Amino acid sequence: MAAAEQQSGIKKELPDALAELQSKVETLYLSQQTLERQVQALKATHPVVCRRPVQPVFPMRILLRFHKGLRERYQVAVLRDCGLLDSVWYLRNYPDVRKAGTDPVLHFLRFGAAERRDPGPYFDTTHYLHLYPDIMQSGLNPLWHYLTSGWREKRSIRPEIPHEDLR
Repeated sequence: MAAAEQQSGIKKELPDALAELQSKVETLYLSQQTLERQVQALKATHPVVCRRPVQPVFPMRILLRFHKGLRERYQVAVLRDCGLLDSVWYLRNYPDVRKAGTDPVLHFLRFGAAERRDPGPYFDTTHYLHLYPDIMQSGLNPLWHYLTSGWREKRSIRPEIPHEDLR
């Protein structure tokens, strides 16, 4: 008789324990969902400090417009310092550039962007050109465009980063 009463007591306690466990599972699930949203928000932020080029003084802008060699040297200096072009990453991911002994910044400026190569892990050239066909049609280097005006227009540089609809 005592065993039957004990079993009956356990049966009464079981629904309470299950309800408590269910409540804990629901709380943990909601916490997980909140954390996943926070992770997505963090992924959407720029993981590097991107330095925009300083606007050159007027006489220099005239020289840059008409002197191709000077313009290229200026762009190389800006890209080297921008924080989105990672030379080590570029050479590791594009062994043909490393094998050729070419400066990765110069290669990206002259050929890499047109070949849809990424300048580093934080800028997706194909994504940028696909999302903004006006840049592809203009023939501009997508990283250069982003540094000079795309950041101001809140253009997306990676699929995880939200963008303003410019259409």
